[in-house]
Parts: sequence; C-alpha cells; structure tokens
Amino acid sequence: MIVFNTTGSGVTPSTQTVQTNWAGFAFALMAYGNGINTAAQLVEFVRNANPHIPPTWLTLHTTPQQLNFNPNSNGAGTEFSMLAQRLIFKGIGSPAPSPAPTSTPPNLWTFNAFVTQASNGGTWQFYDSMGSGGVNPPEFVSPTLNMDTCFDNTYYATGYIPPDPAAQIVSVEISNNPAPPNSCTSSSD
Repeated sequence: MIVFNTTGSGVTPSTQTVQTNWAGFAFALMAYGNGINTAAQLVEFVRNANPHIPPTWLTLHTTPQQLNFNPNSNGAGTEFSMLAQRLIFKGIGSPAPSPAPTSTPPNLWTFNAFVTQASNGGTWQFYDSMGSGGVNPPEFVSPTLNMDTCFDNTYYATGYIPPDPAAQIVSVEISNNPAPPNSCTSSSD
C-alpha cells in the first residue's frame, strides 16, 4: 500500500500507528492478491472522534479510468503500477481538505509505502516500509509532494530486507500532472 497524507499537516504515515494514532493516514492505494489474482483499490482512513481508536478503512469505488492497475508493469513479475486520477482522493468520510488544486492552502502531501497483511483480529501486520528500519525506527521521512506542480520522482527504500525478501520495497515512483492551468507541458524543437 502507498499511504498518502493529503491533509497538509506534513506528517509522514508511519508503521508505529499505535504511538502516532494513525497520524498521516488519509488515503491508500492498495495492491493486493491471493497468490492467484491481484487487484487494486483506493481506501480512505475515516477517523473516529476518539483518536486512540484506529480509523475505519472505507473502500472507495473507482472506475478503471480513475484507478488503473498493472500487476506486471516491467514484464518480469517484480513491479506493478497504479495510475490514479487525483479527483478520487477527495474522500467521503473524513473532514480532510480536498486535494483539488487551490492557491491557499497549497496541496502539500506526504507519503509512505508499506507491505502489509491483515491478521485475524482485524489489525494489520507491517512487513516493510520505505525507512531504513523497515517496520521499526529509524523511519522514512517523506519529501513534500506539491500537488500543484508537475513532477515524476523515484524514491528508493533505504535498504531494509525483511525476513521474507519477497516483501521488500525497493522503490516507489510518484508522478503528478495537475489540472490546468498548472498542467505539465512539453515542447520540442
């Protein structure tokens, strides 16, 4: 899952959810599977009035045009990609500000990537993240993603190898092409 903090608070989502009260968790692009089939979905984290209660995971329904998932984008079975329209991050269950382009406040997002698995108790077990500690500190500190600008950046995990090497995160590429008038353009001579 790639978790985005779209609130503008600047907090990086963390594996230490009990200590941070799920701070920074607003939305997640989740790739999941059962060993035979794979799929992707968008999840919104809807906060409870009591910050010590984990948020509700609300699956937001999207169309293939809004969220496109390629489970084998490099042809070697070691990479997947998700292409999402930013409008799907508006959410329906939380009071977080909309990520639609505005001049005030700017759309400053943070992120983290996690390998997780659901457990029987309804909680999630983290296996890896972008930080050098993997699921433990030291943790990844997200760069600020200015969603009003064009960018295409690759962020490399810092080398943690989980007990199951298949659960290792190597890198995450995040691109943005905002709606006009800030849309990305290219020219050639």
